[in-house]
Amino acid sequence: MNKLLPVLFLALVALPARAQEPYFEALGQAPVVAGDRVRARERALDEALKQAIEQGVATVLTPDELVARSSQLKLRVYPRARSFVTTYRVLDEGEQNGVFQVHLSAQVSTGMLQRELGTPAPNSGLPRLSQKLRGLVCVELSWLELNQTAELALPAEKVVREILGARNVEIVPRSRDCSDEAVVQALKAEAAQGAVRGKLVVTQGGAIRGTLLVGAHAKVKLQLLEAEGRVSAEAEAERDAYGAELGGAGGAGQTAIREAVAEAARALTPSLAAKWAAVAPGGGVSVRVSGIGRYAEYQSVVRALQGLPGVASVEPRRFLRGQAELLVRTATAASQLAAGLTRVPPQGVHVSVKAGGDGSLTVDISGDGSVAPERG
Repeated sequence: MNKLLPVLFLALVALPARAQEPYFEALGQAPVVAGDRVRARERALDEALKQAIEQGVATVLTPDELVARSSQLKLRVYPRARSFVTTYRVLDEGEQNGVFQVHLSAQVSTGMLQRELGTPAPNSGLPRLSQKLRGLVCVELSWLELNQTAELALPAEKVVREILGARNVEIVPRSRDCSDEAVVQALKAEAAQGAVRGKLVVTQGGAIRGTLLVGAHAKVKLQLLEAEGRVSAEAEAERDAYGAELGGAGGAGQTAIREAVAEAARALTPSLAAKWAAVAPGGGVSVRVSGIGRYAEYQSVVRALQGLPGVASVEPRRFLRGQAELLVRTATAASQLAAGLTRVPPQGVHVSVKAGGDGSLTVDISGDGSVAPERG
């Protein structure tokens, strides 16, 4: 007799606990002067370690405190960046167009930073903001004609773990169901920004004629839910697979599930990135810079952002061909940053600036926007 056996898994996404010192990725760059690549590498390494410390400081202080203590940080902390780094690993390095780059992952001693910076004054009146990127993941799996749904849920969970892992988060299991009410309650209780909910149905495809193989069909729908329960994005996918058995690690069921979830997740990834990149740990605004033709153009945009009122620091997060993703540590809204860049645009660069509905900022260098003359 056919049975419908639901299997639920629910997980909380959060930044690593403070007990384990965090790792931060950073990219340092320095021009190669007179062919001295060794000196350029050292300067790029120092810059990368400084950026890692800036990210670590942002997990200790609120955005308002970052602004208030900017002078203290520049004088006492950032020049001693190496002393706050427990260990680091170079991920990539090399010279490109006369600029040496060092991409690394550094473990920062936030405990040492806390001792160096001291406890915030009791009368500061500044609220301590949550330092965690939080989200719920809930997938409901139904398998017809098989009694191994718990095992078959694992590949779906693994796919979601990998995608959220790319957002620099870890999974903390929770035991809740996937109903609208339960998800919204969990989001509120844990101060989470959103949830990824999946509904997965697997059916048996039957034996493949002339072989010993059996088939399975998987259909999945992934949804991105906002904190109030509204579905802001969704993606669907279906996959067929074949194997020597239905269940098991290499069975047709798991293969179909893994491929269907992966396809749906790829379609949903841009929405996930926009959701959890704009809500940055420690507070700040996510900025995407496009149309970069020269390193000097990138530097000009960074300097313009650094010069805006209320900006504590500008941290590079990711570099692609002609693009860069930055995190501006500030309590200022993206719309205010956009207005500031419009009033005082980067020097020598045409830009178009737009604040997104998700709290992020887009700066297009190739657009027909404002331009400030270069200083002579």
